[in-house]
Amino acid sequence: MKNSNQIDAMKNEYVAKRFIRVPDVLNRVGFSRTTLYERIKEGNFPDRVKIGPRCVAFVESEIDEWIEATIRNSRQNAA
Repeated sequence: MKNSNQIDAMKNEYVAKRFIRVPDVLNRVGFSRTTLYERIKEGNFPDRVKIGPRCVAFVESEIDEWIEATIRNSRQNAA
């Protein structure tokens, strides 16, 4: 039987796996669409996931992690 910590971890992992579409990503990070795709190509931004024949999305938790890392790096460099 799983303990409460294992169950909480599974719930958090499940909740963290949510797709968001390009307009939501652009709104969160403040990039233009061109800059977004340039950063993906450079390997400086999480890549998209193809969810349909003509549809892509991003994993929300990966975008959140990227934002947090960018804030941390910015503050460490400023100190």
